[in-house]
Amino acid sequence: MVTHCGCGLPVAKRTSWTSENPGRKYLACKFYNHETGHRGCNTFEWIDEDILDWQRDVTNMLVAEKHRLAIDNNMLKSRLVCESHEKDRLSS
Repeated sequence: MVTHCGCGLPVAKRTSWTSENPGRKYLACKFYNHETGHRGCNTFEWIDEDILDWQRDVTNMLVAEKHRLAIDNNMLKSRLVCESHEKDRLSS
């Protein structure tokens, strides 16, 4: 297992949340940016086994549901704030 990257720094342990590899652990250069794909160097190593197709599907469904619930929660919070402001306006 890799302990230092090509930059000479200790590698960072991270978790992938791409739809292809949801929840998989890997080691990479601490300057790796998963959003841009920019790497400080090319050091990268999976530290767990690949997941099965059904595991990938279930994990992706759960991640999508989590995002949907977070959006629903934020909408409900906004609705409560609006209703509270309306109530305060009417009682003034």
